Amino acid sequence: MLSSQIKQKLKKDTVLYAQMPIHLTIDESNQCYSQIKNHQATITLGEKAPYHYLEHFHPQGYEMFMEGLLFHELASLRYCDFQILSQTYIQASQALTQVNSAAKDFLNKQMSYRELKSIITNYVFQTNLPLVLKAIEEGAVENALGIDFPETWNPLMYARQAITSSFLKEKHQQTDTAFLMDKIIKEIMVICTYGYRFQLNNSIIYLPHYLSQNFIQIRKLAIQGRLQTNHTKERLEIAKEILNLCQPIMDETVKEIFDTIQNGSKISGISQSLFSQMSSEIAIQFQKGESQNSPQQTPTKYQLNLSDEEFQRIESLENEAEKTQKHQILQDIHRREEKQRKQQEKSFQSQTYHSSIEQSIVLSPLERTTPTQYGTIALRNQNESIIRSNKLARLFKRERMYASKSQTKHKLEYGRQLDQQNLYRASLDGRVFKTHKQGKKKDLCVSILVDTSESMSGDKIINTMKGCFELARVLQTLKIPFCISAHKALGKTQVQLTEIISFQDCQKRYLLNRIYAMHTSGGTHEDIALEYILKKLSAYKRHRKGFVFVLSDGDTHGVEHIHELTRLYKKDQDIDVIGIGIQTAPLITKTYPNGLFIENIETLPDMLIQKLKEIAI
Repeated sequence: MLSSQIKQKLKKDTVLYAQMPIHLTIDESNQCYSQIKNHQATITLGEKAPYHYLEHFHPQGYEMFMEGLLFHELASLRYCDFQILSQTYIQASQALTQVNSAAKDFLNKQMSYRELKSIITNYVFQTNLPLVLKAIEEGAVENALGIDFPETWNPLMYARQAITSSFLKEKHQQTDTAFLMDKIIKEIMVICTYGYRFQLNNSIIYLPHYLSQNFIQIRKLAIQGRLQTNHTKERLEIAKEILNLCQPIMDETVKEIFDTIQNGSKISGISQSLFSQMSSEIAIQFQKGESQNSPQQTPTKYQLNLSDEEFQRIESLENEAEKTQKHQILQDIHRREEKQRKQQEKSFQSQTYHSSIEQSIVLSPLERTTPTQYGTIALRNQNESIIRSNKLARLFKRERMYASKSQTKHKLEYGRQLDQQNLYRASLDGRVFKTHKQGKKKDLCVSILVDTSESMSGDKIINTMKGCFELARVLQTLKIPFCISAHKALGKTQVQLTEIISFQDCQKRYLLNRIYAMHTSGGTHEDIALEYILKKLSAYKRHRKGFVFVLSDGDTHGVEHIHELTRLYKKDQDIDVIGIGIQTAPLITKTYPNGLFIENIETLPDMLIQKLKEIAI
């Protein structure tokens, strides 16, 4: 369904492109129509209307379809002569009433065969005329609005292509001649509205088979009505010409209806006709209430006589235009996606930076400094942890050293900078370019966030304590400022945060034993804790590169919020968030974009360094 922002945009478009006072109503129906009353028009857009044609839409495609429906209604109000349309519909309704009455009179032997046949012939013509006129009118007004306001063309064509696609999905069999006139009229309507483009070549099957001699002339008239007429009156005459070309099928339809009446059965051919099926839709479109005094003249696209050569050229141009139009529509959808994404990022950025996340955080002092039951178990392997931390410190130091060195690559085939010492290779293999990357040592600042919820009980928290100790010892060895905090949920909206080691005390080696004092309880709202830590780190780190290592099992609420926070602080504050699950569960890789699942703690140094190299130390 439409967001409030899109609804506001549609209302602005209504004011922008309307030539009379128009009130836009958006409801949850599946209809789209407009009405005129007291010199004011009302357009009603049903949010379910697009699903009448297709079951699934891209989010931005759905919005574009709704724009196309709105522009179509605006075009109708601008260019259509509703007095002519209304008269056409009234004549069709009268013909329908007359043929039903005449059928009863004939069965009661109160009317002759000739009189009934004349009335049925008039009925077939008059009830199909609004259908053909409706199609030509829709094609002409959409084309006209696209000429006057080119920016409306993509939404109009996207909606029209989607409507045409629903026709293409219908099953068509050439041998199925039941209600043949209705099938012929459906194909004529599609051609009059959209044009005989390559997409329709395999779906239009009745016209070229049953009206082969007149098929090209019908296509010419369809182009003329859609692209070359200025008024509804001209399009009415073209609709009549098209129906006259369908005379052989109309004669067969008259015979079918007469045989149905003569057999004395119910007049199913009349009650099930295409006009009867679309009667309500045509009534809404053709009888909008008051008629405009002077509808605007429809601008034309081609001012020329439709010779055979020009006719083929126009159809060829429209075939090519359809191919490029789909590409343009996809580009438009992509632009809309990008615009929406940037708006969402901007909104999230403003919401995050101005949020009072502190109200959701309960800061709690460290209750004990002696090891817990799980901490005692983790302490037994402290010597192994020290060995791994020393290895990790060496690897970390080496990678930082490599990253700080300048690098130059010579003898490249492509590049922007000439390699002066290898210019002689120009006549040999052309490898005369080089690239230079200036090294820069980054100062780091790190926060370690530990999940101490109930789900981390047992081996999970034991391995997490080991990993936390090893990370903290590496940071101490390399003189990198860091802090350690543990979190658990208090109810649904609050998180208890316990500071294990602060930035001020991070270089005191003996304080690392506090890590073994962590105990598990409560639930998990890691997104709230992470947002607080990120906000605190961004305020403390200043010019330094920031890292947040989250030691967790990844089983938490607000995963989408975590992803958004990760993207925002990476882009704006140069802070990378790395989720580390040590012998917990692979879920950590889904919770964090830079997630690291470590099945064996012995591989922690190598896997962590590899991850840091991927995101750049």
